[in-house]
Amino acid sequence: MYDQQNTAMETNSTYYTDLITKYFFGESTPDDIRELEKWVKADPANAAMFSEYQRTWKTIENARIDSSINLDHEWNTLVSKLKSKEDAIGTTNHKLKETESETGNLKSRIIYFSLRIAAIFLLLAIPTFLLYRYLSPPAETQLAAGNEVTEHVLPDGTIVTLNAGATLTYPSRFEGSFRNVTLQGEAWFEVSPDKLKPFVIASENVRIRVVGTSFFVNTKTWDGTKEIILATGKVDVYYENKPEKMAILSPGEKAELITNGFNITKTTNEDVNFLSWKTKHIVFNNTPLNEAVALLAKVYHTKIRLSDDRLSDCRITTTFDKQSPESILNVLKATLDLQIRNTGAGIELSGRGCR
Repeated sequence: MYDQQNTAMETNSTYYTDLITKYFFGESTPDDIRELEKWVKADPANAAMFSEYQRTWKTIENARIDSSINLDHEWNTLVSKLKSKEDAIGTTNHKLKETESETGNLKSRIIYFSLRIAAIFLLLAIPTFLLYRYLSPPAETQLAAGNEVTEHVLPDGTIVTLNAGATLTYPSRFEGSFRNVTLQGEAWFEVSPDKLKPFVIASENVRIRVVGTSFFVNTKTWDGTKEIILATGKVDVYYENKPEKMAILSPGEKAELITNGFNITKTTNEDVNFLSWKTKHIVFNNTPLNEAVALLAKVYHTKIRLSDDRLSDCRITTTFDKQSPESILNVLKATLDLQIRNTGAGIELSGRGCR
């Protein structure tokens, strides 16, 4: 059953740490700032985290201002006073006591300055760590959907929804001329626009290149082909070692590719349910029962089978919108006079068949 886990929906904390770092260094774009504001307002914990970074940053700035004091001059002055007091030791007992007292005060001042310098270095270590992580090579992250549909925000703001069993590999931040990711399985992408840095999806030797658009990708079809269905924008589809064999998709079109065949077939998408696994919106229009059952099993990650092949001839015409699988099965039961049985290994549909 589809019950998306909160942990699967958790936003990548590294992405927002990068946004905060860029914000304080004055490197944020307007889109970065809007995304950061939305994140801060979304959860009190996010606001508290941002406030803590802000306080640390202000402390660092104040420490930098304080550190502008000429410490060398202060040190030389202290040493000079110490020396003059040491020369005066032994002249009188009164003078000796006075010197010891003032020397103690001077030592306290030295300790104070030493501690302040140490504090400055400690505070500077915080943004230094952030800078180190920001400037170091990006680490790769693998997002796995497991048994549930998973939605995630990538470092550039792109939203990706993975179907169960799919995996996506991507860097903690996108560097260079392209935003490269690797996909296995089914996914829906809403790519954040960036004309200067195209978004490229790799799956074996197949490449999908976009600038900013929304589309569906399936790298594991039943017959071994890969398919791309475009909803908005434009998509370039090609083979890594055969870039000249490129197909450009327009909204509503589908491309099918055979991994080792270097052949791209472009057609109009006729499948109204290609995103049902994500939206839970299902349309049956005189659909054979075996096809309807196969779709329901995929959408709800449940094993459903027909007890008799003759049931495949039954047809169903109806629309379901975010209904539970139990509700849908009850509609099929009433409409086609079926019996529903949970076998423990899955759900079995039986009946007399249809004419």
